[in-house]
Amino acid sequence: MKSMRLKARLSLAFFLVVSVMFAIISYAANGLLANQFKNYAIDKQNQRIVAFADLFASRYVDWGNRWDPAGIESIGVSALSEGWLIRLKDQDGQILWDAQVHNHGMCSLMLANNAERMQSQIENFQGGYTEQTQTLTVGAATVGWLDIGFYGPYSYSEVDLAFLKRLNQLLLIAAALSMAIAAILGLVIARQLTDPITRAIQTTRRIANGHYTDRITEEKGPRELAELTSSINSLAESLGRQETMRKQLTSDVAHELRTPLAVLQSHLEAMIDGTWRADQKRLESCHGEVVRISSLVKDLEKLTQIEQGNLNLHKETVDLKALLQRIGLNFQRDFASKNVQLSIQVDPIVVQGDTDKLSQVFINLIANALKYTNPGGSVHVVSQMADSQVIISIKDTGIGIAPEDQTQIFERFYRADKSRARETGGSGIGLAIVKSIVEAHGGRVTVDSQPGQGSTFQVTLPLK
Repeated sequence: MKSMRLKARLSLAFFLVVSVMFAIISYAANGLLANQFKNYAIDKQNQRIVAFADLFASRYVDWGNRWDPAGIESIGVSALSEGWLIRLKDQDGQILWDAQVHNHGMCSLMLANNAERMQSQIENFQGGYTEQTQTLTVGAATVGWLDIGFYGPYSYSEVDLAFLKRLNQLLLIAAALSMAIAAILGLVIARQLTDPITRAIQTTRRIANGHYTDRITEEKGPRELAELTSSINSLAESLGRQETMRKQLTSDVAHELRTPLAVLQSHLEAMIDGTWRADQKRLESCHGEVVRISSLVKDLEKLTQIEQGNLNLHKETVDLKALLQRIGLNFQRDFASKNVQLSIQVDPIVVQGDTDKLSQVFINLIANALKYTNPGGSVHVVSQMADSQVIISIKDTGIGIAPEDQTQIFERFYRADKSRARETGGSGIGLAIVKSIVEAHGGRVTVDSQPGQGSTFQVTLPLK
């Protein structure tokens, strides 16, 4: 219903905008047309008055330079039929012919009809009997005067009114067609806008109900709608990934706890049943499993604390060269025993950070590099500057990481070794803790690896 209301509102808005714009344009066009038609009527009226004067002057010559009463009456009657009231005077000012004397009733009726016609066309039109006088000359001599009376200041003929009526009808037809087209276009455009939104709403509801594989596929549409669908698809992908990780986390925690608990249970049951004696060796074995569980729980607590933003960083000035050389010295025996070469070439670089937490980051990465490097290999730790950042790279010549695993190795409990044998790794939390600590310092950690060619972990930290 909401999308339908939006669709109706968009359609109505489009219809109203087009209608209002057409009304404004029609009103302006009608006003301009009326003004132009008024000027046209006045010009035509003036031209007709001049034409009457020229006609009488030419006829005076045709009549032998004298006035012919029959000819004058013929012209006057013809003019009266057109709505013109003629009064002709000779050069002495004597009236030769007067339309109102000739047919006063017809003159009054003609003026009344013109008044009614104009007032029906133009509301509150102010008009009345108007008269103009033209001097009739032949050569340089004045031969008479012509008084022309009419309904003024201007008037429209029946032909003029028919033209205006037809024009208004065409405007009304155009208005009706424009409104119909506006309504159709408004509905089409509203549907193009609201249908993707409706599908987005339906998809988000399905995503909210756990259908994380649902996606919106909109090939066409405004950029904003494309960005909306892209964001929803990204959200669905992220939620699906988080749901997978949540399920995996449950499985991983159960897996990590199952083995030590099973060992504890079997040992304790054996000692309770009297099958085994509770000697120091067996108690130490049980204690080792308890320590193992406790260590896992502590790692989980530490990771949770970091990810929730509750990690208290005791920042101080840290000399990365001195820190890494000290860590390398501590690893010297382990590298020597496995016949792996360790090289640390770090410039004297100072950052602000937590010494203990940063030590944990580099210890974990160097320990992993040693663990996955075969005897005879090497591990190199180098530094480089990039803008206002320092990049510490830990590069090994170990077994490498498969491409599909590189995007997930920083997730908790994720291990590229699907067998999850402890000989090839720990609990799978170490790299997740590394990532969280580095990000807490405002940095980032990345990996670049080729299977069989080694791996390079890069820790990027801000200098300030």
